[in-house]
Amino acid sequence: MRIIQFQTNFSVGELDPLIRARTDLQQYQNALEEATNVIIQPQGGFKRRDGLKFIHDFGATYTDFKVIPFEFSVDDSYLLVLVNQRIYIFKAGVLQTNINGSGDDYLAATDITTAILDEINYTQAVDTLILCHEDLQTKRLVRNTDTSWTIENLPITNLPQYPYAFDTHMPDFTITPSATTGNITITASAATTETGSAQGGAGNTVSTIILKAASSYTDDQPNGMFITFTAGPGAGQTRHVEDFVASTKILTFYPDLANPVNGTTSYKIEPFAPAAVGEYAQVTSTFGRARYVEYVSSTAMKSVVEVPFFDTGAILAGEWESEHGYEDVWSTTRGWPKSAAFHEGRLYFGGSKSRPNTVWGSGVINYFDFNVGTGLDDESVEATINTNQLNSIVNLFSGNDFRIFTTGGEFVVLQSSNDPITPANFFVRPQTRLGSKAGIPVEDLNGASVFIQRQGKSLNAFQYGDTTASYQIQNISALSSHLLKGPIDMAARRAASTDESDRLFVVNGDDGTMAVYSILVGQNVIAPSRFSTDGSFVAVAVEVADVYVIVKRIINGVTKYMLEKFDSDLTLDSAKTGGAASSVNMTQLQGETVQIVRDGVVEAEQVVPASPYTITFATAATSSYEVGLNYTVTARTMPAEPVLASGSVQGFKKRIVQVDAIVNNTQAMTINNKQVSFRAFGEDVLDTAVVPFTGIKTVHGLLGYSGTGQITITQTVPLKMIVLGLEYRLSVGN
Repeated sequence: MRIIQFQTNFSVGELDPLIRARTDLQQYQNALEEATNVIIQPQGGFKRRDGLKFIHDFGATYTDFKVIPFEFSVDDSYLLVLVNQRIYIFKAGVLQTNINGSGDDYLAATDITTAILDEINYTQAVDTLILCHEDLQTKRLVRNTDTSWTIENLPITNLPQYPYAFDTHMPDFTITPSATTGNITITASAATTETGSAQGGAGNTVSTIILKAASSYTDDQPNGMFITFTAGPGAGQTRHVEDFVASTKILTFYPDLANPVNGTTSYKIEPFAPAAVGEYAQVTSTFGRARYVEYVSSTAMKSVVEVPFFDTGAILAGEWESEHGYEDVWSTTRGWPKSAAFHEGRLYFGGSKSRPNTVWGSGVINYFDFNVGTGLDDESVEATINTNQLNSIVNLFSGNDFRIFTTGGEFVVLQSSNDPITPANFFVRPQTRLGSKAGIPVEDLNGASVFIQRQGKSLNAFQYGDTTASYQIQNISALSSHLLKGPIDMAARRAASTDESDRLFVVNGDDGTMAVYSILVGQNVIAPSRFSTDGSFVAVAVEVADVYVIVKRIINGVTKYMLEKFDSDLTLDSAKTGGAASSVNMTQLQGETVQIVRDGVVEAEQVVPASPYTITFATAATSSYEVGLNYTVTARTMPAEPVLASGSVQGFKKRIVQVDAIVNNTQAMTINNKQVSFRAFGEDVLDTAVVPFTGIKTVHGLLGYSGTGQITITQTVPLKMIVLGLEYRLSVGN
């Protein structure tokens, strides 16, 4: 029985093997069983993927990379390659040299080490890039000119403080605020203070001393004050007085001294000390709360009011308490922000080592000021995600609203189009519970936030649905989850024109391939394929419309890392190109077998020799050449399952008798191991380029029965190939 089959739509891309039996699905009819090194076109066909242009050889020195686009403008953009303690800067594929007049071709960044590269997060606004990691003091990278860049610690002011080692005292003196709100001065009463000498007590050499007889204190007068050791053991250290027993003159302080007081020492006791900065005065009798921000004298502290005082009257001992043990929310001890995003005039940070589920937003336009203040609309905001699980924030995203991605779910700060975020309406709302993988950026595709699931098993789009009036997740990889193999990086390339598709590039850490998704959001088209190369993909980034990758290659037995760029004019990888020439230097591929395309003619392969690493063409190029590593293209149709009145043909023997391939601008291809001829002998000279063909190519004489009846299209020569459709005659028998 002879059956004619058609497939003119490949828009489903490579289908998961687990769905191979689902012949009832419409997607089955428009899919490929394998799509290696092809890109699915929005019109429905597929083509050979773009080749990779060689940009830079990083050699074997570095093994870990973070590649970040820096887009100052569409016409003025850069690619930053972060390695251990260095940042390399590329513009239009050219490495910038003599950075800051140093003579170096890199920007020194000593805090950025191999250990943190894989989970560095970033956000950019105009000429400033913010770099984040919980073990990295947050950095600001600023571009001045192509070769003038600065990197420094982010100058954050008014850091929020948290009671990591919280403790309170009831000081035995009176304080008076100069005002009820704002920036004020708090003055202590003329409480009795003293200086003198002390002796560490036997068995109490760390946190207890015995004051000398000169001490005039009675009862609990010094409690809540500060003791500073001025000479002898503990000199230069200041601690809170915890307790004083007048009868024995034993004074206890908090916390333990770094250098124990185990002998005779000198001291002074006073209401305030520089160590009070960062502590709080909390009124207990009415209300009022202020944070000490600057030491003025032993009886005066400049302060910031966080809760307004009732009035400016004296607050007596017993009516207020001193709160201490507060620390800056971010520090080397407590960790630094994990993620960042600019949104509606604020700089937001999400998560830290000590507070993994908290998000902070700066004051409006005051990007580095995180003073909570009194809750005015333009002051900073803060919220902690409270769920039944403690999940770390891994990404922040600015869209038509503010989105927060954690290891356990997705959250949104809901706001109307007319209402900006303020301290009064900064509420984090849970939406979905999938979770994100740390170290992989969230990408935007037409309003959808695309992220990798926390275990790397799925690629998902998070967006608001008008029909449901809620945020939902679409599993982009539902029909192709097998292509995700330990994702480690991702980038999105937006369509440059209406006849192109958006593309997502996902780097797989397990096997070094890339899963590539061609997406047409408006038509609900998701077409995946896989990219491979002679080596492993390590990282990916998109600078405007250019897709850059870091590729790990074994060259002449040595593992090396190279920066390369996809180029639609190329059909080889790690390629060098040029115009009229008779040779080319291929240093980066020394010892490797390379393919040569000269004036459109594929020459015989050559091995790149040792120094001077020159490949000489068989015939000098008059217009163009391309030299690099070849790669194989494979596209295999799904097993043939024609619909017959008699039922299924599963289990029947099948043979492809004839194939009519509809192609466009194509120069070479093989169908089921049979080479398709694109050269008309007798008309062309063999040493000339094959004229690209558009139309139908027919292949006869295909032999052999199988149980699947599939067509396998391969291309092993580096020439153009675009397949629009297939018509084939299928012989089915028992």
